[in-house]
Amino acid sequence: MNGGAYWSRNVSVIPIAAGEKAPEDAIPIVGLPRSNRIESSLENAADLHRHWLNLNAQWLENIDDYDLRIESQRCSGGWIGPSTRINPRARLVPPYWIQGRCDIGANAVIGPNACIAENTIIDDNASVRDSIVLPGTMVGRNTSLDRVAVDGGLLIDAKRGSRVNISDAFILSDLGKRIRRTSLSERLIAMILFALAALIVALSRMDWTTVEAHDGKGGELSLKTGEKGCLLTRRWHWLKEVIKGRMRLIGILPRPLEWSIEEDQELEQRLREADPGFLSLADLHDCHSANDPNEWVHASYQAFEADKNIIRLIRANFWKLAFKRSA
Repeated sequence: MNGGAYWSRNVSVIPIAAGEKAPEDAIPIVGLPRSNRIESSLENAADLHRHWLNLNAQWLENIDDYDLRIESQRCSGGWIGPSTRINPRARLVPPYWIQGRCDIGANAVIGPNACIAENTIIDDNASVRDSIVLPGTMVGRNTSLDRVAVDGGLLIDAKRGSRVNISDAFILSDLGKRIRRTSLSERLIAMILFALAALIVALSRMDWTTVEAHDGKGGELSLKTGEKGCLLTRRWHWLKEVIKGRMRLIGILPRPLEWSIEEDQELEQRLREADPGFLSLADLHDCHSANDPNEWVHASYQAFEADKNIIRLIRANFWKLAFKRSA
């Protein structure tokens, strides 16, 4: 729940030893908004997992009742997120929900009652039925999932009430680190830029302000930003985070911790989980801060479309942007 994988709002999880130790005004959440109840008590972890799978199935059956702004409906009971590639020979059986930036292989079978989270690969001839695949997971070729939840190499089996760590990467594996990792070439360019700008920064009388921002991976970045000068010198300290692999050279502008979009909390959560970068598409449109009223439009397009032309455009204007001075 802390990751917010299937929630449109930020949540804080406070563990308690027993129900009687909950705050007096606490409302137990055991089901969906319109059916927040449980038919029978949950005796153990296996019961809790089966209840989780059943709730996902109920949610898929009633998904039309909810206001989805990111995923698009492809058929009755079938939802697919942006930048997802599906092989024409794959078979999709409603109800199902596939989040953004997924890859579904040939002859793969998705559904019924399948929830596929973002940055996931379902390889050729694999099947996902009555199951949940969490973000950054690869389901290998010819692997069949039925009444389970998988998170990287961890498999939780509801039918048998067991959990297994799968060590064979060709069956299940974690793609998260590979997908979100800053490349060595980006780090090398950041080191060169850092060295080039060091002298300019040393000779400048720069007033620095520190902003606490999301790193897109559930952590925080402490970013120093200059008030005057070109983007290269104002964001000079950001290059350190690129060198460390915590930021990309090209990505959306970092989201300050207090940043929000009150009208669309789901979009707000997605942007907080996108890779922040030293330069962004918004910079091309004179929006140099996440607090600019129009910045989120460019950020959402860059984050969800995964258009390679955006990267080419920023690279073509890299030096122009780097030495662009503030108004």
